[in-house]
Amino acid sequence: MRFLIFATAMLALVAATAAEAQTLTGEAARKSPQADAFLAYEHALIEGGLEAAIPYMTPAKLADLKGMAEMFGEDGFNQFLDRMRGGAQGEARRRQIMSVAIDGGHAVLEARDDPNTVTEQHLDRTKEGWKVSVRP
Repeated sequence: MRFLIFATAMLALVAATAAEAQTLTGEAARKSPQADAFLAYEHALIEGGLEAAIPYMTPAKLADLKGMAEMFGEDGFNQFLDRMRGGAQGEARRRQIMSVAIDGGHAVLEARDDPNTVTEQHLDRTKEGWKVSVRP
């Protein structure tokens, strides 16, 4: 009897875990909360710089970007922002979103920048909603 209870509990756990993991593609990915968070982050970063993007990223992502700015210097970080400004923005950027793989409180969004380049952006669910994060 104990084995049957244990086996049932394990099956329920596996089913619950599988139910949390999903991959959105096409329109579902483009209209997802993760896509909205990604686009808000990119817009804020492009328009207002690092400080403006803080509400849309986790502390780990902020530390990552500050480290990048420190390593490459102000000119290097500005070149990074200029490359972002040169790409698609707004609804054009939304159309580039191909998929969002969601696993519990973590998601990975993929957007095709051009035929040979795909951006992979990690996001985490926080109490304020989805925010851009770093690879776990």
